[in-house]
Amino acid sequence: MGSNVDSIRMMKESLRGDYDSLIEEKISSLPNFIIIGAAKSATTTLTTVLPRHPDIFISKPKEPKFFGRYHSKGWEWYASRFEKGASMALRGEASTLYASRMKSFRYAPKLMRRCLPNLKLIYVVRHPLDRIISQWRHYRGRTPDCADFSDLMDNRTLRRLVVGCSLYHRHLSSFREYFPDNQIHCVTFEDLLDRPKRTLRTMLRFLGVKPKLQLILESDLTLPQENIAGAKGRGHVDKPQWTPKLKKRVLKVIKPDAKKMLSYMGKPKNYWDL
Repeated sequence: MGSNVDSIRMMKESLRGDYDSLIEEKISSLPNFIIIGAAKSATTTLTTVLPRHPDIFISKPKEPKFFGRYHSKGWEWYASRFEKGASMALRGEASTLYASRMKSFRYAPKLMRRCLPNLKLIYVVRHPLDRIISQWRHYRGRTPDCADFSDLMDNRTLRRLVVGCSLYHRHLSSFREYFPDNQIHCVTFEDLLDRPKRTLRTMLRFLGVKPKLQLILESDLTLPQENIAGAKGRGHVDKPQWTPKLKKRVLKVIKPDAKKMLSYMGKPKNYWDL
């Protein structure tokens, strides 16, 4: 509890400008791009392949979660995550909780803009229903007492965090309140897997470096599969099935948001089969 209280206090101090001189001093050891989400949408894959590019450094850990839960660790700690990349053109991290519905990250967009105004943001999204299944399996594999998939809409935690993370346009709007669209790049999980060359080329040009895809992609020009269900010591969880009733309830919540997100990205209305 104390750590959370300290983080909130320090976030307010950062917003007030109390650490501006320290941030300026450490600017070459701070990120200039952040992958903000969404969870289970190939963010781990991106942080695996992007450092293959000679101009890109990814922090360790890849999810420092600094603009929220771990803000109490301080700006010197955060800068130390990127020190080895101080000489590189791009330094990034990928904390998917920045675009979540967790209260401890509610200041993330405002904090990023206030403290690192030139940040470029990457938001990776995925078919909302597929992403929900993947996140539930991930959560269930880590948390044995996780509610059943059938309770998705009746369990407060699952509804808020798992279903809520698929409300992409709502989360993106929180960042667009502070960042102009030319500093935000949205990409879909499906395009990354189906059209990796074109998708990564566009992303890297947005970030401001030459693509050099031959260094990033696998020998067969595909992306590796990372952080799949059952990985990293999590128990294997069978893929659940949608019942018509549950699917209808979930779609009632997420479909309007998905339409707005597809429109924002310039994707056809039927890009995701909803």
